Amino acid sequence: MASKSAVKRFIYIFDILCILLASVLIGFGAYVICTNETNEIGTMGAYGYIAIGVATFVVFIFLNVGAMRDNVCCTVTFIVLMVLIIFAQGVVAFFMIAGRESVASNLANELDATWEKELKNHGAMSIYENWFDCCGRASPQDYIVAGRLPPPTCFVGHDISLAENLIESGCRIKFEDYWLELLGIFNILACVLIGLELILSFIACCLCVSIRNERRRSYY
Repeated sequence: MASKSAVKRFIYIFDILCILLASVLIGFGAYVICTNETNEIGTMGAYGYIAIGVATFVVFIFLNVGAMRDNVCCTVTFIVLMVLIIFAQGVVAFFMIAGRESVASNLANELDATWEKELKNHGAMSIYENWFDCCGRASPQDYIVAGRLPPPTCFVGHDISLAENLIESGCRIKFEDYWLELLGIFNILACVLIGLELILSFIACCLCVSIRNERRRSYY
């Protein structure tokens, strides 16, 4: 009995960790979709994170029911579904890691749209220039080509009195690097989640064995 209780405790601990990680991945995917004008590749990347998280939520229903009710059928169903889900999540995670640069580049396209707005309405780029300490789309030269001088947001401390204060780096590359770093972090979280699910599948097998052994002993 104590052995089964210990297995259940491990299941609940890993359950909480997996649910938290799944929630983070779903939240990140929703954030990308809701706050960015994504194209097909960017949207597919966001839905990839959401799919990994939602699959975890769905399959864990069977584990919790099986653990709470000592139901072997639900626990076995969880194990079978978990193996299939882990395989599917592994495929999605592989493509997310392999296509990280492509997804980051497509997500960074939003800055190109902002630059077009800057050409019509001055100040549209200020949010990126203040955020990343950058200037123009590719460089300060973009403003010169557009027939304008770089705005104060292109200078260190907004001090336009000294030419050496001009920031030379463009915003496009910095925005893309930002997404690369962010995607890298969430790809790692996705891999950690899959690893925890593998461990949890093994623990669920132990729970099945424990429940069956307990029922067999009750017959004697």
